[in-house]
Amino acid sequence: MTKYSNEIRMDVILELELGTTIYGTARKHGVSERMVRRWRENYCKSGMQSLVGEYHEYPAEFKIYALEYRKAHGLSYPQAAAQLGILHDSTLYGWEKTYLKYGVEALQHTKKGRPPKVPKQPTPSKKPLSQEEQLKERIQQLEMENAYLKKLNTLVAEREESKKKTK
Repeated sequence: MTKYSNEIRMDVILELELGTTIYGTARKHGVSERMVRRWRENYCKSGMQSLVGEYHEYPAEFKIYALEYRKAHGLSYPQAAAQLGILHDSTLYGWEKTYLKYGVEALQHTKKGRPPKVPKQPTPSKKPLSQEEQLKERIQQLEMENAYLKKLNTLVAEREESKKKTK
């Protein structure tokens, strides 16, 4: 989940479009000036779609391209992120840090979290049942429901009797 809602982001951009200062807008909405500048830069490059906070999963090829693009054009992280349509410049910085420390393989998508303790077992495929088998299953289900309700009634009756005895 994003820290700032899409409505706040759009309100900030609309106020900037109306001529409000970055400082005033940031203070009014409780957002840092840097964040307001980032939103404005993204908006100028990519329009309103760049303000909608969504989770993006980028392929390793794009990550490498983005890092090479930033270096080749001598751009800062915010500038490169805005030109490439990456929502946050910190994402680009993280990719570069990972790349420099661990290499290209580290940029590949990996599953996160703890692996399951028990491996998933394949579910047996059910073949369609004949009408007779379906009816037998339905009868069995109704018998179980009936037995459950009888047991429930006896328990309720026992509870009522115990209440009467204690009074």
